[in-house]
Amino acid sequence: MPIKRWNRKYPDQALVSQLADELKLPPIAANVLVSRGYDTKEKIQAFLTDDRLSDPMRLKDMDKAVERIHRAARDGEKVAVYGDYDCDGIMATVLMYSYLESVGVNVCYYIPQRDREGYGLNMDALKLIADDGVSLVITVDNGITAIGEVEYATSLGLDIVITDHHKPRDVLPNAAAVVDPHRLDDDSGCEYLAGVGVAFKLVCALENDDGGLMLDQYSDIVAIATVADIVPLVGENRLIVRHGLQSLQDTDNEGLSALINVCGMSGKVLSSENIAYGIVPRINSAGRFDCVDEAMELFVGEGEELEELANGINSLNEKRRQVEDQIIKQIMEQLENNAEVLMKRVIVIYGEHWHHGIVGIVASRMVERFGKPCIVISVEGDVIRGSARSIEGFSIIDAINACAVHLERYGGHNQAAGLTMKAGHLEQFACDINEWAANHFPEMPQQTLHIDCAISPKMLNVESIQPLSILEPYGSGNELPVFLVENCMIQGIYPIGDGKHVRLRLAGDNTVFYAVRFGISAQDFPYSVGEKVDLAVTVDVGEWNGELRLSVKIKDIHLANIDYDKIHDSEQVYQRLMRCEQIEAPIRKQAVPNRDDIAVVYRYLRSKGNLNAPDEVIYAKLCGNISCLCKLKIAIDVLDEMKLIIRKPKGLGKHVSVVPNPAKVDMKDSKILQTLK
Repeated sequence: MPIKRWNRKYPDQALVSQLADELKLPPIAANVLVSRGYDTKEKIQAFLTDDRLSDPMRLKDMDKAVERIHRAARDGEKVAVYGDYDCDGIMATVLMYSYLESVGVNVCYYIPQRDREGYGLNMDALKLIADDGVSLVITVDNGITAIGEVEYATSLGLDIVITDHHKPRDVLPNAAAVVDPHRLDDDSGCEYLAGVGVAFKLVCALENDDGGLMLDQYSDIVAIATVADIVPLVGENRLIVRHGLQSLQDTDNEGLSALINVCGMSGKVLSSENIAYGIVPRINSAGRFDCVDEAMELFVGEGEELEELANGINSLNEKRRQVEDQIIKQIMEQLENNAEVLMKRVIVIYGEHWHHGIVGIVASRMVERFGKPCIVISVEGDVIRGSARSIEGFSIIDAINACAVHLERYGGHNQAAGLTMKAGHLEQFACDINEWAANHFPEMPQQTLHIDCAISPKMLNVESIQPLSILEPYGSGNELPVFLVENCMIQGIYPIGDGKHVRLRLAGDNTVFYAVRFGISAQDFPYSVGEKVDLAVTVDVGEWNGELRLSVKIKDIHLANIDYDKIHDSEQVYQRLMRCEQIEAPIRKQAVPNRDDIAVVYRYLRSKGNLNAPDEVIYAKLCGNISCLCKLKIAIDVLDEMKLIIRKPKGLGKHVSVVPNPAKVDMKDSKILQTLK
């Protein structure tokens, strides 16, 4: 696992106290708000009380879209809503289809199959739609880059109204209307909207509504897709999701109610987190396995079959998990034999017949595991498709755009993108995208965890934490607050969840509390009872058996009193050395271990026999005897190369075991050291 850099904020406590007094805010909420830049009375009031939607007609071309759709309704034309197979696209299709049907429009919908057709407008689909008697196509969550497809549609006698929220290219499609807040000539200020948000604006404009009536009607659908697309939960998005969460408690949509029941959330107070981890993955699974028609029928249909449809979509989510685990297993096996890939600035990894509906999730897992932009590609003969995910500070779509010569089509955002590649271009693409990264990022951005402020263990109780609820709903752009809890002694380590997770008993500031670290077993947990640690945690108040209780979840953990800035800098040097890049001679001399350094590391590892630990934990034990993390990592690499130790990824770090009775070796034979010299 990468060593995340903690970006800790230090809110001005005098200002916090002043604003808390003036606005009657709980101090903990005021701390979070000030740390996030809401440092005036006006900014805080706007954030907490923003209850107005902007005029939808401010969006460029909205007037043209409204005029064309009204004409189609008046003249009895057949209209097709053309969507996308992810949650945002599916729910935007549900929204637009449901609205048009409710006002008497002769409407149908079309969502392309991920496996056979891929993302966005395609000519075969447009021909089918035209042959079905459609004269107007409204896109939702796609279309902004479909220049050739729109020209073809025009030749078939189809008019196209585009609603999208992706970034356009230099030229816009020649459509009847192009509604996208990312147009350079759009000054609506709505660029934070999801695809469903832009579609919702169109519905409001068609209804000549300021948003209030349409929110009452559709906010449950719009909220789910807004959370799913990870757009910032600020401004109108915050209002939409807040309203939607209320609607979801007793939704009028029978299919949505059935899905909530299948997720085990019926009767519970729903949050953005419930939506993101409960509802959204199930809807996305329908698109991943080309079952979008079932999802559409669930949300626009009625009757007894809805429960069966909800159960079917739930089973697809279980299937998705199994396929995801299989791909990750294959990737880890690949990397064991080709660890050099992990040294690249952008990890490009591929395999045959990986389910391309799942590779995006896998790419996200790889980014979390390795702390680097990652592109996971499925090769099926001459068809090469992949998904990319990135870290904060590195625009993956800019990197992919720079390598467009290798691609047939691509699109996405700064943090996520999809692509289809020309046959025979894979190896060169991987080289070129890393060359672009090297030219633009001599030092890559590091995976960062943003910490709002520090709190004392004494504040980890229901009374202190419950007032944070005024900041909800949480999501992208308004994340669940992360707090720093420093200098805590580990008093106990207990397995929970069938051994998959660990619960810690901790003590600090004369207070004992418990916290959970998910995704790590007690056996693999690298810290020991008696050690002092700093914790980055989220906190939540929930109800169990009629009683309010506090849960503390560990996002990350560091050893206390260790200079992690030095560790991060040393990690960057290690990465550059492993890529054989030019490094100043003094820095290289300090970073490369000599024979004595390697001996120090070997003696320590031999004293342990078997060890599960991240690199920084081993370094902390040895920092009095070895000067930097880079030296330690190279020493371990050399010991592994010379077959004195065996190491494998495990838990949060690696498992290192010393080879018993090894053959005598000469460190001068190490190819790693020879290369570094």
